[in-house]
Amino acid sequence: MKKRTRVLVITAGLFLALIAIGIASLPALVTLDDVKGQVTETLSRATGRTVTIHGLGVSLFPWLGIRLDGAALGNAPGFGRTPLARIAHVRIEVRVLPLLRRHIVLRRVVLTGLRLNLEENGAGVTNWAALTQGASPAPKTPAAARAEAREAPAFTLLRVAGLTVRHADIRYRNARTGSRDTLADLGLRLGAIAPGRPVAVEAHARIETAGHLPLPLRLAARATYSASGLTLSALRLQAADLVAHGHLAVLRTAAGIRASGDLAVPAFAPRPLLAVLGIHYAPRDTHVLRQASADIGFHWDPAVLRLAPLRLTLDHTTMTGTITRTARPLFYTLHLSVDHLRPLTYLPAPAPAAPHAAPAAAHAAALSPAALNTPLVADIACGRLRVHGLVATQVSAHIRARAGHALVRPLRMTLYQGRLVGSAAATLGTAPRAWRVHARLHGVQVSALLRALHLFPEFSGALDAGLHLRGSGTTLAAAESSATGRLAASMAHGTMRGVDLDLIAKDPRALVGAHNAKLTQGTAFSRLHASATVAHGVVSMNTVVLHIARAVIHGHGRVTLATKSIDYLLAVALPSGFVIPVRIQGPAGHIRFSVSLNRLFSDSSPNSVGTTLRALGGVLQHALGGH
Repeated sequence: MKKRTRVLVITAGLFLALIAIGIASLPALVTLDDVKGQVTETLSRATGRTVTIHGLGVSLFPWLGIRLDGAALGNAPGFGRTPLARIAHVRIEVRVLPLLRRHIVLRRVVLTGLRLNLEENGAGVTNWAALTQGASPAPKTPAAARAEAREAPAFTLLRVAGLTVRHADIRYRNARTGSRDTLADLGLRLGAIAPGRPVAVEAHARIETAGHLPLPLRLAARATYSASGLTLSALRLQAADLVAHGHLAVLRTAAGIRASGDLAVPAFAPRPLLAVLGIHYAPRDTHVLRQASADIGFHWDPAVLRLAPLRLTLDHTTMTGTITRTARPLFYTLHLSVDHLRPLTYLPAPAPAAPHAAPAAAHAAALSPAALNTPLVADIACGRLRVHGLVATQVSAHIRARAGHALVRPLRMTLYQGRLVGSAAATLGTAPRAWRVHARLHGVQVSALLRALHLFPEFSGALDAGLHLRGSGTTLAAAESSATGRLAASMAHGTMRGVDLDLIAKDPRALVGAHNAKLTQGTAFSRLHASATVAHGVVSMNTVVLHIARAVIHGHGRVTLATKSIDYLLAVALPSGFVIPVRIQGPAGHIRFSVSLNRLFSDSSPNSVGTTLRALGGVLQHALGGH
């Protein structure tokens, strides 16, 4: 019995030794150059590109391993001699026993040193389009179909235990825009891959763009692959201090690739992110750009990108709505609602003026040609808008922009208990930038309006007005100094504080100060009409008609917007027919009212000598206490 056992052990050992010797000598029996030639020929025929492999190796222990060194895929015609893809090393490990059942189970796939060069030429054609579209299969003859049916079934990929990508670079160059972007030092790790089962995904890389600092990225997700597409759940994307969570679904349909999903970005500080991106931006208000967040749903296909629903917050402002980008022709459509906004606080802080700088240097730089030529249609609603001290509520605007021109029509808002309806237009591609405004105001409280404009709050009442103005510049000072056009205004009831013109018409003693306390109380009027022309920031009031209790007052003068000063002359008619000229002068907030003696005795005065003397006599008599 012992002898029999010994024989069996020796026989089994010899058998295993023969198997080991055979397996060890198998790579020497296989001509790898022939295999490499067949692989490159098959891949070249399948892709329509030249495929080269520098080295090919096979190992059998402990796994069936295949190693490719220096593999490259040629570029498309017309895109140069640089390969579309190049890989330094590829290592593939395969389980042996499943191969006997024509099943492929990959233990591990490792790609090292991938270089992918993606290009788009001036006509919008890419060097990878033909590979993603695939070639149409050639029609089969009946004999070929029968022969294929008799063949053994093909190998089936059952499972990939893991995929690792190390030190990869993906470069993209667009000849139309001149942009060059790189996803550098890409690292990717995938867990076990099987159709319909989720797989863990981890990736990191840097985005490198000309003129900007590298932006580090990290991604983690659970990916599920099926015949219809790819789904990323539990997605976490980090770019510098910005972290986004959400999910993404990429579907392959008959019409092409489609993607949809949502992203949520918790509150983060925009300023450090701008610094990492190399954007040196200092707003006028140092308290803005402190915090931002976003909740974005999106849908993408080759024709349309749609962001909906959209919710963005910046500092204390919240914006909701939708943004749609149409690819061909390029077009943007926006439907946005904003709770409150102070847009001018986000404008760049003015740079210090050089001692000998040209005047045009003080204006903001023109927008890029690409931004100017991009068509846009937007419907904007804003609950509260503050611009240059003006505060409007319930603002709605329809905006169209194209080829450097922007038109806002209609423009509606509630303005200081009244309404404004009008339109505005701007030319954005020039410096200084031109603008024009047409508007009608109804029932606007004029004291609040003038106070916001730093003009003359001495006037109060409900204002109806029409204005047509044009000018240039983006700052308030530039707009005031360049404003040109016309305006007309009327008020049904109101008050002019600082002087009582009705008292002057009633009691001449007010002229010499006998009733000075009453004189400064103000003038109540039942109606006011005014018309003016505006030329380079100077408002010339051609006609002013003021109806008070005892007279109709006419006047004319001018207002200089840049200095906020007024120079006005009113003619107050006494019951006797004598006309007293009252001059209104001074800067906003410090207006002085006085009788113009030069005007009183001038040749152009409507007063006769006798009327003037009688009026002065009456004044002196009242001043001395006579009757």
